[in-house]
Amino acid sequence: MTIPVHHRARAAVALVLVLAACSRPSPELAQGPRAAPRWERTPVIFVPGINREVARLLRNSVFSLEPLTLRTDAETIAHLGDPRFAPDLKPLNGALPFDPDQLRKTAVRGMQGLVDFLTREEGYVRASPADPTDKEFPENAQAVRADRTHPGNLYVWYYDWRRDNVETACLLADLVESIRAATGARQVFLVGHSMGGIVIRYYVRHGGRDVLRGRDCPIGSGDRHARINRPGAEAVAGAVFLGVPHRGSAIAFRTLVSDFTLWRVVPVTLREPVFSMPSAWQLLPRGQTDGTVPLLVEAGGGGVRDIPLYTSRTWTEQRWIFTDWSDPARRVFLAAMLERAGAFQRSLDGPHPAEAKTPRLNVYSTCRPTFARAVLTPEGLRFVGRDDRDDPFYGRTYDPGDGVVTETSAELPAAPSLQTLLTCASHNGYHEDPGVIRDVVAFVSQPGR
Repeated sequence: MTIPVHHRARAAVALVLVLAACSRPSPELAQGPRAAPRWERTPVIFVPGINREVARLLRNSVFSLEPLTLRTDAETIAHLGDPRFAPDLKPLNGALPFDPDQLRKTAVRGMQGLVDFLTREEGYVRASPADPTDKEFPENAQAVRADRTHPGNLYVWYYDWRRDNVETACLLADLVESIRAATGARQVFLVGHSMGGIVIRYYVRHGGRDVLRGRDCPIGSGDRHARINRPGAEAVAGAVFLGVPHRGSAIAFRTLVSDFTLWRVVPVTLREPVFSMPSAWQLLPRGQTDGTVPLLVEAGGGGVRDIPLYTSRTWTEQRWIFTDWSDPARRVFLAAMLERAGAFQRSLDGPHPAEAKTPRLNVYSTCRPTFARAVLTPEGLRFVGRDDRDDPFYGRTYDPGDGVVTETSAELPAAPSLQTLLTCASHNGYHEDPGVIRDVVAFVSQPGR
């Protein structure tokens, strides 16, 4: 089926909605009086998850999904984790390059309530990650925006969420060093929502170094290069996690293997761009000790089947790869993605001394039905919709969570350095919960170590 142009325009937005499982529009930016700036605050860096606002900057036209599709060739595989490698399948056809500054007046999805409270009530000053003295943001008072002598102490860091999470951690490590140098702060607080929290965890443990391949982040030189490639814990006063899929998400699996039906009427093939995104593979549900994942409910009453999800043979035999599943190039890329995803997830498994000494606040929800398993039928996979509560398989395919991340996936092992806060918020609604705002503000308002 050929999708009409106006449907493809909506499909470009739908891709991000599927990946982020967005449930409502971003809130309006808060207005009104603000507290006097408190320049001595330890800097806070917000790291969002997948969000549709950034998608507007990643695509060159509302009429095509092509700019969201990355390269999948051998050169791409060789350069996984290297932020210097050009990721696009084709030139941007005259489109403007990715420019996060275009989002200055856009609410930060899933985090704006916290940004507003910290700037309005606590005296934080938002600034540009590219230039900490650039404070031209609507959250700041006019007098503060005009000031070019003080660096800000609150930053929202947008990044290309399609790409490899180790690569993103490399860039985060470089950003932290830049903020520390510009502000004179010994440490920073990091606040991550959804996939942004996974990047933070990797950075705290391993810095920007690619431990999956045993090579350094290629950014910086001399002492700066050394700091970027050390565990980030020494530069982090504390980390906050909001609805983070620490053990992956079945929604990532569903997005990789099934097409999307817009308004339950128009079929839209989104697997092409999603297949090309390393981050999507790294969000797959974590394997058990034997590498299998309890992901499929057998329709015939056989219970839950454990599958070797990180074996490419499973994907090819089940024909989960779109188009020509026997294409050798596709199979090579598939094997590389599964191998790297498994290695990435293992890099976050078990206790780690750098993470153990870092104060952490883990916030997650336990009240909302969240997709966790697919139904295996003789005809193939079937996915029960979130609103299909009368479906006989609903109770076996949905677990408690925040609507995107299950409670089980969001949990972290107990540790003296870990605080846990349970809520009934939706995945994009943590920043609207007064209790969450209170606890997060108290956590990041502590002085750095």
